[in-house]
Amino acid sequence: MKTLYLECALGVSGDMLLAALSDMVEDGPQLLSEAVAALGLSGVSVRFSEQMVQGIRTRRVEVLEKTPQPLRHLSDLTRVVGAAPLPERVKEGGLEALTRLAIAEATVHNEPLEHIHFHEVGAVDTVVDVLGAILLAEASGADRVVASPVNLGSGFVEFSHGRFPVPAPACAELAKGMRTFATDSGMELATPTGLCLVKTMAESYGPLPLGSVLAVGYGSGTYSTGPYPTFLRAYLIDDGLEDEECCGCHGHDE
Repeated sequence: MKTLYLECALGVSGDMLLAALSDMVEDGPQLLSEAVAALGLSGVSVRFSEQMVQGIRTRRVEVLEKTPQPLRHLSDLTRVVGAAPLPERVKEGGLEALTRLAIAEATVHNEPLEHIHFHEVGAVDTVVDVLGAILLAEASGADRVVASPVNLGSGFVEFSHGRFPVPAPACAELAKGMRTFATDSGMELATPTGLCLVKTMAESYGPLPLGSVLAVGYGSGTYSTGPYPTFLRAYLIDDGLEDEECCGCHGHDE
């Protein structure tokens, strides 16, 4: 059995998770680029680069929008996902994560689900991060996903509704049922998109599982090189020693 392990000790965001998985999976950038092109979102593409975080090489993935994008609600994203030529398991997981995110926003704002739009995180970024991460997790060949406890961060965060202590309301709602902790970072370390992805993908939480490490990927994001450096590390682990050359992934030396 192969396990995809998500190490969220420094937090999790959609772009960090997407970057780590694209770094871990062989041909990850090509798979992701083709998937984004197939979504049919005009002017949307992804750009890959390397970013050094505390002397460690990480991958960075940016979602580029060459044309203005309309405000999108859950029903709009549902249509985008439904029309995408992606495996059904990927689309089902993507819709589950996006719905979970919308429900959290609807709950904290006391609004009907159909009124919620993805104003804070950006609808295009969100759908690319969600579908891309689930697609790459499937491509890794993992039989299950396990995550470490998630570092939520601390301090305060400002967005359109004002200044709130970390975790922000939507993050606190999504954190229900998850294994979390906080460090004195003075910043938000877990975003709504990152939390909804981990909550959707991971079947359990705990330490790095026993097994043979087949591949490791490092992913960073927009704020990873700030005062509190962050990255997410993804492992592919086999609990046996056979079939190591059939995982479709490659590793990186630190």
